[in-house]
Amino acid sequence: MKTVVIYHSKFGNTQLVAEAMAGVLQAAGPSRALSADRLTIADLQDVNLVVLGSPTHKMNLPVALRPLLDGLPKRCLRGKQVAAFDTSYKMNWLLARFTAAPRLLKKMRKLGGKQAVRPETFFVVGREGPLFDGELERAQAWAAALIPRPAKELIYHGAQ
Repeated sequence: MKTVVIYHSKFGNTQLVAEAMAGVLQAAGPSRALSADRLTIADLQDVNLVVLGSPTHKMNLPVALRPLLDGLPKRCLRGKQVAAFDTSYKMNWLLARFTAAPRLLKKMRKLGGKQAVRPETFFVVGREGPLFDGELERAQAWAAALIPRPAKELIYHGAQ
């Protein structure tokens, strides 16, 4: 399985999460973390899984990320598994649904991607971070859930 974990990061927290995920996904095949501002359409070719993450800004996608997503060619994620995550400060239960990840996933599905897992939020202290203790480990566990079952068995039990 070949994976690209694309991230937009303002304070470095989302980048840390993306790099932790890419490290876990390496166990199933080539995987790399890539800053969204360096993304080209060629980075999306020949990958099986595209993971996209960003911070939540003002209960929405960061303004800087929107043109990039809107500029991607239609159906460029066709036939690919997709997953989305965000980083955010902890909000009350009423506002917690207004994070970036569901919006990222919606845009990825419009580009033809097939949802692999539910979007996830990883929490930062305050508005700028750092990440709460345990969030990188939680991100790694979330990434491990993206690995197809046969590959997981090979990773954990070895080839027989």
